[in-house]
Amino acid sequence: MAISELNEDTQDQICDLLENLQQIEKLKNKDMRILLDKVVRPYGGKVVNK
Repeated sequence: MAISELNEDTQDQICDLLENLQQIEKLKNKDMRILLDKVVRPYGGKVVNK
């Protein structure tokens, strides 16, 4: 799934939420990948670790 399939507002909200969680040290990179994977799976996508 290309991130462009999500509307711009949704993209911005997801980015803001992830940044805020990361800043308060409640979200590690592994957790971020898991959350993003849950967001994109319904759209037929998959988050890969690069």
